[in-house]
Amino acid sequence: MVRQQSSRSNFRLSGRAWPLAALTFALLLAPVAVRAQEEDSAPPDDPNASQQDPPSVVARLSVLNGNVSLQPASVNDFSPANLNYPLTTGDRLYTDNGAQAELETGQVAVRLGALTDFTVTAMTDQLQQFGLAQGSVHVRTFALNPGTTLELDTPNAAVTVLAPGDVRVDVYPNSDTTVVTLLSGQAQVNAQGFQQVLQPGESAQLAGSNPVTAQDVQPARPDALDNFSASRDNTYQSAESGEGNYVNSETIGADDLSNYGSWDNSSSDDGPVWYPSGVAADWQPYCYGHWAWIAPWGWTWVEQEPWGFAPFHYGRWGRFGNRWGWVPGPRVVRPIYSPALVVFVGGARFAVGGTGVAAWFPLGPREPYVPWYHSSALYTNRVNVTNIYNRNTVEVRNIYNQRTTNVYVNNTVVNRVYVNRQVATVAVPQNEFAAGRSVSRAALHLPAQQLAQATVLPHPMVTPTREIVSSTPARAVPRQIQRPVLETRTDETRTLEGDRNQPVTITRPVSRPAPPTSVRPITQPGGLPVRQSGEQYVAPIGNQPVPPSTGEVNQPNPERRIEQMPPSTRQPVTPQENPSEVRPTVSRSTPDLEEQRPAPPEQRPLVNRAVPPSPNANFEQQRQAIESTDPGRPLGPRQMENVRENRPAGEPQQRESVPHPQPAPRPAPPPPSRPSPPSGGGKK
Repeated sequence: MVRQQSSRSNFRLSGRAWPLAALTFALLLAPVAVRAQEEDSAPPDDPNASQQDPPSVVARLSVLNGNVSLQPASVNDFSPANLNYPLTTGDRLYTDNGAQAELETGQVAVRLGALTDFTVTAMTDQLQQFGLAQGSVHVRTFALNPGTTLELDTPNAAVTVLAPGDVRVDVYPNSDTTVVTLLSGQAQVNAQGFQQVLQPGESAQLAGSNPVTAQDVQPARPDALDNFSASRDNTYQSAESGEGNYVNSETIGADDLSNYGSWDNSSSDDGPVWYPSGVAADWQPYCYGHWAWIAPWGWTWVEQEPWGFAPFHYGRWGRFGNRWGWVPGPRVVRPIYSPALVVFVGGARFAVGGTGVAAWFPLGPREPYVPWYHSSALYTNRVNVTNIYNRNTVEVRNIYNQRTTNVYVNNTVVNRVYVNRQVATVAVPQNEFAAGRSVSRAALHLPAQQLAQATVLPHPMVTPTREIVSSTPARAVPRQIQRPVLETRTDETRTLEGDRNQPVTITRPVSRPAPPTSVRPITQPGGLPVRQSGEQYVAPIGNQPVPPSTGEVNQPNPERRIEQMPPSTRQPVTPQENPSEVRPTVSRSTPDLEEQRPAPPEQRPLVNRAVPPSPNANFEQQRQAIESTDPGRPLGPRQMENVRENRPAGEPQQRESVPHPQPAPRPAPPPPSRPSPPSGGGKK
């Protein structure tokens, strides 16, 4: 049961004081990471390093119903999708017949219906772009951050969300048709030479590509996907009252916590603490799950519990009495995603039976996180400022100066104290770790003395194997195995995958037969009808820019709120009195019947407005480069670009803040023994 919020002032500030405090913390820590790097003899950061930092958001797989398959960006194979898996640029999902899935990014939730081929085209701080080659999705937006674009691309049109709300999109590749239905908010539809801004209750059907034929249709009756999306909205709304007082609304996965645990304001000076319920007495964090390899972060933790996302990618874990509790950090500070908030330990002498061992433990409250991937000093400050409650500037500096400076004595780190090291270090064989297998099954029970002698590492000194990104074959895959491609405005196609071994094709719009007659025209923004020839739809030439927002439609909500959708938007629109003005009702094909139809001769490119970032190199290219440069450390942006272009990876742009441990000195060989004189051979 959620307890009432405490008025203790040691960790709670007023709404007006918190932003200033957060800014003060950020400015205070600005020189800390730089000074730590200088003390570690690291070269200065690249001038453009901050522009090449990893994104602060990912898309979490939050719901899996039925068979859902994942094709990671770096491989061409499908594997069963795992709950809590972080999705990023280039990852692809497919839902089997009768299956459903949801992915969330903090302020956006995308719900997938059955037989849906869905791609995360781009996942950056400025662009969240998705591709829908087949099937049905609900894109539910709770808030839009300034400067962020949210776009869904289909074979017929690109849909851009202009205001928070709910939009459903259905793609029927066999009939070359896309249906866009706006339930709430505002969305813009762009196609080849066509643009339309939809208002709540409107539904548009688009067919073909050049020209695009469009007509108003009545929204269809709710189906299984609509019911699934509505139930998820109810879940978010019920969680809002519990988590809203403790966790920032952009913390991915925080909505699940109230159903699987309780909050306490009195057990820690570091702020509210969340305690999981229903776990074993010997449960500990970062033990029940597995490791994944996701560029650009590399080693990424995937927890198996349904609530296991937010507590493993934000905040810190602490031992309070005989229970583990999660400290989320200040609610007012925007959270930055981290792949795993742990410290790795090991070393040349850390082995069992001649087999190498990988080990780690969770960071505790106020302990700084040192990324093992390429990032700037500014990024390190941003990802750590969310963990600071203490407002005493002297103490903050002392904590960070002590724990970000590495001093080595006899190959052991000193002046670095971790509260969880003695009670929560987990160790597995390196081969199990590199393959991403279940940690709880492979965990080693090592003596405490041996764990204490392990050296703090910048990252595990082992290269991931292909099994970590492609293990068990998926039960269901789309008929179109080839990844979708994007149709750009420069007559070239950008692939959505990281595999550069596939040829890049050039696509151009294909002429389509004349659209059907007696189609009611769709009006342009401002209410002006589009030009017509007889009763045939003719789209205007050229794409129009997104109209500037007015009022507050693009302003983010201070907290996530569920807008109640008018009942009329979820029911068929009542036909008007004039029969010529009656809109046809869209007919959604039954998924299994749609699947039985012949596959289209070729996959249509997806119409896009925003241009996504360049794809990463495929996994095999990454693995070979990592093995030859620095085993266990993911490639930096410049290295990734070199490998993608079939050039040598080169040296990393940024030296690691935690240096590699020096190998144990070899004992000096014993001096050669002098031959003893023969007995009885002396002079008389």
